[in-house]
Amino acid sequence: MDFKSRQAFDTVSLSFMKFLSRPLLFFFILATSLRLAFGVFAYHALPVLGYDTDVENAGYIFFDAARRDSAAWDLAQSDRSLSEAFSGRYESDQYGGLLALSALVYRIVPSDAHQPLLVAALAALAGGLGVVFAVLAAKQTLGEAASRRVGWIMALLPESILLGASQMREPFIILFLAMGFYAVLSFRNKPRPAALWGGLALLGLLSVSPGFAALLILVSLGWLFLEGRGIPWKLALPALAIFTLALVALSLSWDSLVTATSGPLGIFGDWARETAKWNKYILERSSGIVQLLFESLPGWLAMPFVAVYGILQPVLPAAIVEPSTAFWQTLGVFRAAGWYVLLPILGYAPFAAWKLPDERQRRQWLWISAVVWIWILIAAVRGGGDQWDNPRYRIILLVWMALLAALSCEQLKITRDRWFLRILAVEAIIMVVFGHWYLYRYVGLGFNLGIRNTLAIALGLAVLTVGGDLLFTHLKKRKHPL
Repeated sequence: MDFKSRQAFDTVSLSFMKFLSRPLLFFFILATSLRLAFGVFAYHALPVLGYDTDVENAGYIFFDAARRDSAAWDLAQSDRSLSEAFSGRYESDQYGGLLALSALVYRIVPSDAHQPLLVAALAALAGGLGVVFAVLAAKQTLGEAASRRVGWIMALLPESILLGASQMREPFIILFLAMGFYAVLSFRNKPRPAALWGGLALLGLLSVSPGFAALLILVSLGWLFLEGRGIPWKLALPALAIFTLALVALSLSWDSLVTATSGPLGIFGDWARETAKWNKYILERSSGIVQLLFESLPGWLAMPFVAVYGILQPVLPAAIVEPSTAFWQTLGVFRAAGWYVLLPILGYAPFAAWKLPDERQRRQWLWISAVVWIWILIAAVRGGGDQWDNPRYRIILLVWMALLAALSCEQLKITRDRWFLRILAVEAIIMVVFGHWYLYRYVGLGFNLGIRNTLAIALGLAVLTVGGDLLFTHLKKRKHPL
């Protein structure tokens, strides 16, 4: 390498290092680029590598995205007002916010033909901004090192990339939740900017999905209450007003789609009725392990199994072994691998929160852990038999998942907690035992243990592993008390 070439190389290296020293810009560009690149690739690859369906031939990954985006294009081409999106006439978007935004984009950017990548690019931008606000929130509460971990998780998690590359509302909800939580964390030090960000976040959530505006307020008020310093009335009163407005908006939009008792309680009643239909849905629509187990399990075990199986979705052994097209199988493996890396860290989060020396922080992070795990269970029960809806619902709380994962990593740097090792061991047992079941079912390798025996073996080994290690630790402490 001559002098000029080396000088040019050093200049590029120095510029790259400066770029890396600006984590917000780095994570924004990384996250946005990944989502945009995958969106463009999927749009052109699906008609060739996907299944021969109208949705995939049009370049869409999700059926919901295809319906809403087509409705937005039709609205944009008409002479009707964009406020029509909020009229309740469009079943593709019961809240209307993303439909109106998509139609606005199609009107602003002139085109003779429908260009779905325009809205996909907007979703990618939302995904990148969501990473920025999540990193800012992490800096406020966990510090610089943890904020970088949050940035990597938010930017690289495959499920987040998938949704950020599609015409879906989840990237926007993730953005607004991250923006709103950052506003809460920074309110005491920077009240005016925080009020602006918080207002934008709530306005966005009210238009895209009002229920999550209510959830953001609930989580934020719980965080402030557990902080022990009192909740500022300038924040509490508007929050309660918007919380009520969110519930009313949610009720009205929900009632426009289903026949149910109006009001917030009617929402939960409808959810309960839909959940009661779950067994029938599983039997009619699902295949493989779920259907086999529902045929052989006692009724009282059905719902707990759906919850656990839903948490494990997308199942990594199934993604690896089950036959599919190259595009969908590769995507499935990446989605499942990303979740199986994050899952044990989230499983350890309550233990990490409990070990915090500061009582105030301990209460706050236990609160966030409870919210995240309750939501994961709700998503699992609502979509446990489906490897698409359940992860899509679950990932909405990604900002809090990433914060919890960063907290767990910080605690694991301090001490190698055996609870984390036990959680990893349980995940490994599940992978090996059910991997064998899938291998025998689809490839013919191994032994025909049957699904009930497979489930019993996995459960038994998990209990023995955790119980045995607890006993070993207890006996070791008794033998060496110091």
